Amino acid sequence: MTIHMHTLIYSAKIKITHVPVYTCGVCARYEPLPSIKRELGRLIGELENVIPGRRLSFAERNEWASVLKEVLSAGEFPGGFSELEESIREAAEARIDVLLDVYRLAVELADVKWMEETGSRLAQLAVQSAESAK
Repeated sequence: MTIHMHTLIYSAKIKITHVPVYTCGVCARYEPLPSIKRELGRLIGELENVIPGRRLSFAERNEWASVLKEVLSAGEFPGGFSELEESIREAAEARIDVLLDVYRLAVELADVKWMEETGSRLAQLAVQSAESAK
């Protein structure tokens, strides 16, 4: 199995780009990463009233997809899977650091909505990190 960013087409009218998927090298079947399935399902549930022909980036909605998009767009990994894994880990840690800084600022400004949004984004990465540690 390989991992890459894929474009899904919902109801033949809406493109959802930057969806991280596993692809089977033998049968070419693909499946969204388990860690993003719930959020992808929520997005699809919200698409009922979206104008046909619209294009949405899943990476703009999901932190884990955003990190993977950033790393995978960097190109080749001559060190193989271990280099890719290390690049993903470093990018995730850097994103967590940025989000913690944003959260601290939201706390200082007493902006509850911003704190909740940032906390939710942090949780997306924390869940993935916990799953990876298993």
